[in-house]
Amino acid sequence: MPPHQIAPYYQPAYPAPRPPQARTDGRQASLLTASIGLILDLTAVLLGATGYLLLVDSLLIGLLLAFPAMVLGAVGYFLARSSKGRIAESGGTIGGLGTATTGLVLGIAATALGAVITLFAVVIYLLAAFGQPPV
Repeated sequence: MPPHQIAPYYQPAYPAPRPPQARTDGRQASLLTASIGLILDLTAVLLGATGYLLLVDSLLIGLLLAFPAMVLGAVGYFLARSSKGRIAESGGTIGGLGTATTGLVLGIAATALGAVITLFAVVIYLLAAFGQPPV
């Protein structure tokens, strides 16, 4: 067959689009859980700072907000780790890796900040209740 009778083959200019990811992992609630924990932590910091500036005893309110935030942050962290594992095992059929990573980071931040606020509040409370420790 002569070359002028063969139909030319044209390659597409762009690769074919990837099919949309059908679903995301169901444990994306970890982001919401960790976010609520972080919001509680920041509220505890603001209440503690305001109470310190205004000489109002809001230490107990800060402690009551920081401890649940520490627990919610840990829950968000473990849900996000589980979600990232499921996404990795799915081989690309489950999406939401960015959301799971955000939940992981917020969970770590909420847990750390809640632990620091809780420790600070307990130490201040013990110093206020029992006075300075003997030297």
